[in-house]
Amino acid sequence: MRRWVVLLSLPLALLAEERWLELRQEPFEVLTNAGDRSGREVLAELDQLRWLLGAALGKPDLQTTWPLRVLVFKSPQQLAPFAAASTPALARDVYMAALAAGAPYPPEFLREVVRILIESGAGRMPPGIEGGLADFYSTAQVSATRITLGQPPPAARRNLDWARIHLLVTSPEYSGRLRVLLFNLQAGSDPEPSFRNAFGKSPAEIDQQAAAWLAAGNFPTVIVSGKPLNPNRDYTPQIAEPPLAAARLADLRLRAGADPAPAYRALLAASPAVAHEGLGLLALRAGREEEARAELAAATEAGSTSGPAWLEYARLNPDKVKAAAALQKAAELNPNWSEPYVLLAGIETDPSRALNWLKAAASLEPRNAARWRAVAEVYQRHNLYPQAAKAWAAAEAASVDEGERQRIRETRSGIEEQRLAFAETERKRREEERERSLQRLKDAALAEVHAAEERANRANQRANPGGTVVPWSSGDAPSGKVRGQLTRVECAGRTVRVVIRTAEGNQTRLAVRDPHSVLVFGRGFSFPCGPQAPAPTVTAEYYAKPDAKLGTTGDLATLEFE
Repeated sequence: MRRWVVLLSLPLALLAEERWLELRQEPFEVLTNAGDRSGREVLAELDQLRWLLGAALGKPDLQTTWPLRVLVFKSPQQLAPFAAASTPALARDVYMAALAAGAPYPPEFLREVVRILIESGAGRMPPGIEGGLADFYSTAQVSATRITLGQPPPAARRNLDWARIHLLVTSPEYSGRLRVLLFNLQAGSDPEPSFRNAFGKSPAEIDQQAAAWLAAGNFPTVIVSGKPLNPNRDYTPQIAEPPLAAARLADLRLRAGADPAPAYRALLAASPAVAHEGLGLLALRAGREEEARAELAAATEAGSTSGPAWLEYARLNPDKVKAAAALQKAAELNPNWSEPYVLLAGIETDPSRALNWLKAAASLEPRNAARWRAVAEVYQRHNLYPQAAKAWAAAEAASVDEGERQRIRETRSGIEEQRLAFAETERKRREEERERSLQRLKDAALAEVHAAEERANRANQRANPGGTVVPWSSGDAPSGKVRGQLTRVECAGRTVRVVIRTAEGNQTRLAVRDPHSVLVFGRGFSFPCGPQAPAPTVTAEYYAKPDAKLGTTGDLATLEFE
């Protein structure tokens, strides 16, 4: 264990040698050298904040796309080199931040935690609502299972969006009804009916009250019950071995914008997957792609459990087969991450499989309008207009840019025209195809009759020189046509009857004297006897030859399934 410690820079070596404890409660991880009490307190506050926000959003088990890891140092002096990491941000495969034990949280720390929870687990809501929620819940004060809400944030954050949420939570007039508003907004409802449903007032009326509330400057607090938990019982600290602590500190340097390369190199023997990935990401950031590819390949070969390592290796791999395998590994390591599926769609040659990858990405990241837009465009290219309309609607609901929302609405309004034009083109194509098929059948039958006529003429000439055969006539075209649901096929001896019910409720029975003589379009159909469930919609052409004995209107000539 000492062999790798001497390779670290001195401050990190001293930190890594200290006793570090790790505590977990999904999606949070707390790593601390300040003792288990400090770790439990931070974890309990994060856990209560998640529980409280989840209750308001109707999402009792809010999760994040990546774990949220907080390193708690025992003194401000130890925290100082990592001060730039006081708010959570993505570093390799976790959101990461650093605090000092016992010190007040930085103003933006809890706000960013709330924002990440909303972004990862809630349905899209108007930006002012989401921003107000982040500002309001960022000042929650936790004392065991009692939580105080309503403390004002820093002056810069006291705006109309914050005041609106503060009013709706702390005012007895609206207490308990915020969750109704948030549920409706997340479901895609417009603000006007959502506010009226929750409070009996329009958004403008609520905003007018919130503005007066803000101007008055009197901000009451309320105490609510939190999650029933006991930090000493519910959170079990585990000792973090020095290599693990050193890896976490190296990642924190990456998050803080410092140079973590020496720390990652010092980890090559103890944690090769973490070390190679860190060095690969640094090389990639610097534009050294060949070096990055080699380091990331080494990370994957060392058994990396980090989705970003596999994904970035796939990006840099010119072999599409290997790249696809690496992307699927990345998706396996983090099933909640949409990016691997987007890249899989980009290298997929089968359009249907590419569409499935894009749909998977959109379902994992429903708040991302670009994901739904990609799905909608594929549907539209393949003339699947109902599916395209639904995807465009999801893209509009996910968008926070009004200009983009307007462009999406215009696209959606044009889809119906495209659908009708495509349907008309398809109808004409099917009609022409039916006519061609009918003509081919007639031509073949006529050719066969002419051949028989020719044979008869030759035989007649031999038997009766000078005699002739009367030419055959192809007969009339079908004169009747009916559209409706094919409800039954009735078998009566050698003759089959099809029963078609029109939209007006009338029934037409048509005789099928020889199934092989009927032209069928749209699907294979062998005239099975009995009720047809579900009854398909068909268009039938027939020869108008009523048969009183069979009770039929005519003889079926063509049958087209829609």
